[in-house]
Amino acid sequence: MESLSTIIGKRKIGVVGVGKWGQHLVSTLQPHTPHPVLQSDHLRAAKEPAFPHISLSALTEHADIIFLSAPLTAIREILEHIRTQLREGQIIIDIASSKQDFIDVLSELDKNGGPMVGSIHPMSEAPPRIPSLRGQNGIVCEGSERSREAEAIGEALFQDQQMIVHRIRLEEHDRMMHQIQGNPHFLLAGSCAAMSENLGGVPIDTLQRIGSPNFQLFLTSLGRGAILDPKLQADIITSMAASPDGVFALEQTIVKLQEILQLARQDVSRPPNERELPVFIEQARNKLDPTGRWRERMREQTNAIIVRLANIRAKSMHLTAQEDRIGLLKQICEILERHGIDLNAIDSLPSKKFPQGMEFELGRKDQASVNFPQLMKDLATIDVLLAETASQK
Repeated sequence: MESLSTIIGKRKIGVVGVGKWGQHLVSTLQPHTPHPVLQSDHLRAAKEPAFPHISLSALTEHADIIFLSAPLTAIREILEHIRTQLREGQIIIDIASSKQDFIDVLSELDKNGGPMVGSIHPMSEAPPRIPSLRGQNGIVCEGSERSREAEAIGEALFQDQQMIVHRIRLEEHDRMMHQIQGNPHFLLAGSCAAMSENLGGVPIDTLQRIGSPNFQLFLTSLGRGAILDPKLQADIITSMAASPDGVFALEQTIVKLQEILQLARQDVSRPPNERELPVFIEQARNKLDPTGRWRERMREQTNAIIVRLANIRAKSMHLTAQEDRIGLLKQICEILERHGIDLNAIDSLPSKKFPQGMEFELGRKDQASVNFPQLMKDLATIDVLLAETASQK
């Protein structure tokens, strides 16, 4: 696989739509091109006088590779606006979460033999909302033979971020996203709305503190959905509702929830051995996972998450290394060992404060009394900072 720099070469890059993901594209692509990345975003330009905005037409004229990172509802209009300007050999790549609104335009551009079109989908929020894309999924949509170079650029972009690349046919993208994105966001939005009406004044974080492991996992998913941009979540659900297949899938979700409620109400008056809801649940599980292997993997995976969350919640320490390096974690553990600290969980993420640094969340299983002022001094000798917590005061 060629590197991103090798594939791009001396070609000029443009990014249309410089929001969270667009800004990340600019920052990621800039080291791989000898030219300044061209940026077009009239909304940002109106708010930020220093933003290096150029018009959409000017960007289309000068850029050899164009990334479309505009809002989902604007991409078709952008493509229609610039399609007469696009030239042979030019590459245009969208990163949209849904393709149905403009897939016909991409197909027409490809068939006309002009620009090479590509379509990718990073399955994650953009940094800095998420500290790192390492290990996250990136979808490269496969089109025609003419789209191979655009696909290679998308794959190299994801690999540069240490993401896991998956390839699917462009025409299959939205059908798969209905289950991967649309239905989950539909359920998350519904659960959030329902819980907001039914809490009775009890703070949600109180429920989280006292909840069972299953509730902890559920609330983690619900909480992730609740911190997303509501317009983005609405766009994902609305995009699904714009497709007949998507509407059918959403309606099936509602039908099954109503069926569960009906069975539960009927089972109230039935003896335990005659209740139908357990049979319904078991049949659905077996249809979803006929061999049971997926459920076994989920048992192991969710148990690991539950234990990890409990370890961190019980007693934790947060460390920030100003610069990552080989052997750093060993040095940290040696210092903690000298202070009698016994660990049972370690998580690491790139630091938000230091560009080359790392953050460590450490779970403790010991009950030893720790001299935190001295520990801070010892960690400082290897350029590691210990965040002060309430338990240390």
